[in-house]
Amino acid sequence: MSASDLTKQTIVARTKELTAQKPFEKISVIEITRLCGISRNTFYYYFKDKYAVIEWIFDSEIEPILRPYMDQDNWPDSVIALCEKMKLEKDFYTSVLYDQNCRCLHQILIDYYKKFLMNCSRVREHCEKLRVPDESREIIARFYSHAVIGLICDWVRAGMKRDADLATRAIRLAAKERLFT
Repeated sequence: MSASDLTKQTIVARTKELTAQKPFEKISVIEITRLCGISRNTFYYYFKDKYAVIEWIFDSEIEPILRPYMDQDNWPDSVIALCEKMKLEKDFYTSVLYDQNCRCLHQILIDYYKKFLMNCSRVREHCEKLRVPDESREIIARFYSHAVIGLICDWVRAGMKRDADLATRAIRLAAKERLFT
């Protein structure tokens, strides 16, 4: 591992450690750098702010787990994979799911699922057949992405105790049987 990768991994690991002590929104870059033993300039060389650390974690740790499931038939299984990942670092994911001040994991996940639903060929073809305008298709994709992430947020708020497979089966049933269309 290069020195650059090692520094990034250290910043990520120390950020995760701090979230076990207090909410992410109350953690400062200064606290992260002190715990890492690096200067603020070093931190800002790798990340523009603490929220960029969350984006990097999504891109490098979460998205690769979701990617294998992101097709029109298997995407509900990505919910199980995401929940399993979140359970492994419960304190961290509970802390970074929301932040009142800025872009948080909640918004990153909504955007990710919205983009998937906007680009899903089955959805696109169905909308074209029904002559649904692109603007309406985007609203529909956003609605469904909020619903999926809302279920995950409810699960996190409930202490990550329930089986995520139950939610996945419900999502799959609603999509397959068009319960709400």
